[in-house]
Amino acid sequence: MIVMTLRANNMKNSMIGVITGDIVNSRQIPVGEYDSMLYRLHQTLETFSERYQMHFDVFRGDEFQLLLKRPEKVIYLATIIRLSLKSGSTNIDVRQSLSVGDSNELRDDVKSSTGEAFVLSGQNLNKMKSELLIFDSTIELLKHHLGSTIELLDAHLSSLTKTEAYVLMSYLGDPEVLHAELAKEIGKSRPNTTKMLNSARYNSVLKYLYYAENLIIEARG
Repeated sequence: MIVMTLRANNMKNSMIGVITGDIVNSRQIPVGEYDSMLYRLHQTLETFSERYQMHFDVFRGDEFQLLLKRPEKVIYLATIIRLSLKSGSTNIDVRQSLSVGDSNELRDDVKSSTGEAFVLSGQNLNKMKSELLIFDSTIELLKHHLGSTIELLDAHLSSLTKTEAYVLMSYLGDPEVLHAELAKEIGKSRPNTTKMLNSARYNSVLKYLYYAENLIIEARG
């Protein structure tokens, strides 16, 4: 079967972001929750695919791979995916291996695309143990700064309750939204919404995501 490339030849070898992930203990999830989880995952990926020039594949039921032509959004999207799944069930979490690097050839079928970013992301997922978020890059600056600091984000996201994950996800979807508007959107009172946002450390999470994004943009040159 011939697979059409997504880019022209003169756009090969440019920097991309890749996320390879799988659902933690997927075989232990009840059938009803499992179907709901898959639906939530697909909806989340579809929502952000156009916004951030993202292509994705979901395969074997509990694994997925994302290609981002805007690599600066790689940690943001991984955060949104994790919050989305956690907000659906406190018993569901996801393991994600992130990478930023060059690509050799990008294809409609993300799994068939090649390049350093895909190799790093796929290989590192297989090496993951207790951690649920890791970052790697062919660029030493990014590998050094984001490879270590993402551990703090990982620990924080693991500590969130289902409700905190939902409120934080809703906020990150539009960080400019007023608390009163967000409260109306999620069906909570304004004071309760602000309390939950503070509990989820929304300001600290947003600052880190901006930091990571700007660092990757600088590295792109």
